[in-house]
Amino acid sequence: MEQTLRLIVLPTAPRVAGPLPTVLAVLAIWRRRSRTRRQLAALEACALADIGLTRAQQRAEAGKWFWQV
Repeated sequence: MEQTLRLIVLPTAPRVAGPLPTVLAVLAIWRRRSRTRRQLAALEACALADIGLTRAQQRAEAGKWFWQV
């Protein structure tokens, strides 16, 4: 069985001066949160049990807006 390791890499401080790199980094974080919360909402009970989450925890996390931590 092949296992893959997925690392979540948070953007570091932008190396280029100006607001654009910072804005792009924040947008990337928001997009990732939105996507992962949609995926979490679609998980079945057996998958939730595998990752150690309850339905209540799933609903609480998936119900957050993309800008909420």
